[in-house]
Amino acid sequence: MPTSTYSQINTFCLYLQKTRPNSLLDVGLGNGKMGFIARDLLDVMLGERYHRKSWKIRIDGIEVYEDYIQDHQRAIYDNIFIGDALEVIDGLGTYEIIYLGDVLEHFYKESAWQMLDKCAAHSTKYLIVSIPLGEGWVQGPEYSNPHEEHKSFWGFEEFEPFVSESAFLEFPGIGSYGTFLIRRDDFVHHRVREKANSIFERGDTKEAISWMTGSLQKETADLSSELTLVDLLLKERMIPEAVERLERTSLLFPEENTVRQYLEKLKKTVH
Repeated sequence: MPTSTYSQINTFCLYLQKTRPNSLLDVGLGNGKMGFIARDLLDVMLGERYHRKSWKIRIDGIEVYEDYIQDHQRAIYDNIFIGDALEVIDGLGTYEIIYLGDVLEHFYKESAWQMLDKCAAHSTKYLIVSIPLGEGWVQGPEYSNPHEEHKSFWGFEEFEPFVSESAFLEFPGIGSYGTFLIRRDDFVHHRVREKANSIFERGDTKEAISWMTGSLQKETADLSSELTLVDLLLKERMIPEAVERLERTSLLFPEENTVRQYLEKLKKTVH
């Protein structure tokens, strides 16, 4: 529907206060409530800029159902893009935060994960996801809008590996509702490791190593991803390469004693 529960607004505002983004993309903006809140908090309250001409925060939105868009949304958002978010986002630039409020459940699971991947590619810092959890949130087309149908059901365990902060609300007789703050880098590294493990389980360790190596060259350093690559190298009996990677990892994460201990143990097996 063009609106959503008001219950997650406090959490949404808390995340914005913590992250202080200079740009935000609201995916599935609907009636524009969250865009207004972001504008009021970031520009007016925190930035002390109440005149539209003095606003500095770039707030854009995507909406698949054009009939929802009226003058009040156009007054708040800098740009509103009409169309399927999975396609529209390909033509957009980057944003410090991308907000997906009550969006993912309107995609089938495979497309929803593709949407998250694309949002991560267009985010420089964070994703915020608000989503109903559990199988009680059944919804068909509403407001003459076929896109209102819920096509997938979600559990927190699907987000937990890469969520930085989370808040939950309970709706008796229906289910839970979650709002999650996700570091863009944490999500990307989780997906890289997930794909590498999938390739490994197919029996192609060398391809998994190649995938991990190429992916890590493009991203900021992540300890879990580095150790995953080391583990793959060891499974392929590429001991010198594993030692070299661990030496690099120990330099990237000098505070991690476990990495140094792992490196010393591995070196002993070589000699």
